[in-house]
Amino acid sequence: MPLSRSHRLDFWDQCVQELRARRSRFRLRRDSNSPFIYIREVHGAAKVREFSLRPLLCSHNEDVEAARDLCLQGHRLGRWPIHPSQQQAVVEHSWSLLVEACVVDIELRIAKEGSRVHAINDLRKRIARFRDPVDPQQLQNWAQEKDPLRSLKSFNRRIETLSQIHRSGLLDLSAVLTRLRALRPKGAAEKIRKASAMRVRVIPADDDLQNWLDRLDPFLQWVFATIATYGLRPHELWHATGIDAKGWISIPGDMKTKTGEHFAPPVPEAWVERYGLRRHWDRFHAQLNRRWTVRFVQVSGVQIAVNNVAVSNGLYKEFQRKGLQKLWAPLADGEGMDWVRPYDLRHAYAIRCATSSETADAFDDDMAQWMGHGLDIHRRIYLRWMNASRKKESMQRRRGGTLNPVVPAVVGAALPRGITPELIAMAMKLKAAGIA
Repeated sequence: MPLSRSHRLDFWDQCVQELRARRSRFRLRRDSNSPFIYIREVHGAAKVREFSLRPLLCSHNEDVEAARDLCLQGHRLGRWPIHPSQQQAVVEHSWSLLVEACVVDIELRIAKEGSRVHAINDLRKRIARFRDPVDPQQLQNWAQEKDPLRSLKSFNRRIETLSQIHRSGLLDLSAVLTRLRALRPKGAAEKIRKASAMRVRVIPADDDLQNWLDRLDPFLQWVFATIATYGLRPHELWHATGIDAKGWISIPGDMKTKTGEHFAPPVPEAWVERYGLRRHWDRFHAQLNRRWTVRFVQVSGVQIAVNNVAVSNGLYKEFQRKGLQKLWAPLADGEGMDWVRPYDLRHAYAIRCATSSETADAFDDDMAQWMGHGLDIHRRIYLRWMNASRKKESMQRRRGGTLNPVVPAVVGAALPRGITPELIAMAMKLKAAGIA
């Protein structure tokens, strides 16, 4: 029942003081323009966020007590809890409560920050601002603000956010998700959309890239030169275990990087010495991990890197906020210029491997293994950005640099009965063409 004002103030202040005395990270707050209880999350002296506990009322002793208990529970858990008795209220009344409950559930289920960041941002920055009461139709309308034909990536991200709400068990969105997924383009429309939506990569000429690297300070020169020389996904540099005596780099799997363990040669090999990649490994690799630290959590006994996206984004911020001089190059489709992103250096490596004399004895599937992805991805995504002249170089390398020199070396060896040099040459041609 409603309490008198004096009693309410006394009880409210008592709860506020208790939370402060226990140094709870969650505190009770009131807003003079609202009858509902608010929660403020603090870290040290800084406010992290504030949200409403609607429909819980400041004027009801039972609600205040329940809110205080949730604050203490959240402090013990290290995250905001959702009390079972509130779930019906979540579904029927409050978007803000639904959002906080879903965020807690997502953080429990998904360890990697990069895998949950879009859903959490959608929940807190957009869905939490919807007008109460909770209605699944509002979510469907919000998802359809993005045209699946023109903005499929954004449309799919919103579907994924709704899917995370559905998985929380707080709101049944099965019918909404079915309707939205049916709107995705199919067949020829999907192929056209994929081709038009793929970002055009910026592939610098090797001489231009080298000149740009030469002008960087020693630490950033080492960082970008290592990514470029080995075609690394930027986050792989944090986890790479070193460069061996032959110049090959080792990238681990074990949930540290995007794919499994793989190894890559330097292309061009001269950059290993030119930029001291092996010589300065211990010094600069340690500096990299101090500057942007990878965090791990243990899931089912396995250590998982949870902020790979965040640490590699630190490299982008060197350009965006720190004023690092950009390397500009023509777009791969020949339409204008753009600046070379760290991930473009990986695409440049794939194309360099396809045309370099240093890799004349390698096939596409070898290169795909070096880069830690499949042959289809290598050809469809990475080699797509070769211009006409470099495609010609690649074909000439295969015809004159890969097949002919290898066969004579085999001719002098003892061959099994029925195996001739001509059969070996034919097999190598089939392999080069991607035919198993």
